[in-house]
Amino acid sequence: GEMIETVTFEKTTYNSLPYKFEAGTPHIEGVIALGAAIRWMQEVGIDNIQAQEEKLRAHATMELKKIDGMRIIADVEPKTAVVSFLVGDIHPYDIGTLLDQMGIAVRTGHHCTEPVMTHFQIPGTVRASFAVYNTMEEVDALVAGVKRAATILQ
Repeated sequence: GEMIETVTFEKTTYNSLPYKFEAGTPHIEGVIALGAAIRWMQEVGIDNIQAQEEKLRAHATMELKKIDGMRIIADVEPKTAVVSFLVGDIHPYDIGTLLDQMGIAVRTGHHCTEPVMTHFQIPGTVRASFAVYNTMEEVDALVAGVKRAATILQ
């Protein structure tokens, strides 16, 4: 690679930036995949992608609000395809752990916003993120999973 300028038994001298951080073969397959992803997004259309993600988020928000003790955090418009929530006094990690065991992927914790969590005096949130490749059935599975987790943990 080009990350090393010279090597002896006594000393190694690294190349200048950015080469010293470019070890091994460049990530060629990643560049090819990125190109394919960009072409796909152009074919589908950014507006169509955004509309689908908004449908998923709106459906999730509406259905999650039906759960006793549900608190949607930052329930404002306009909004990206993310829903952060708490259920009653249940710790977000506990809900996330049960959802994981059900095969439902969410993120729990501070989400790199600990000062915001401190301001709202909450331990963190459960966060579900939606993308164009998610389905309404997956959103419904999330809602059913949260209901089940809440029943178990209350």
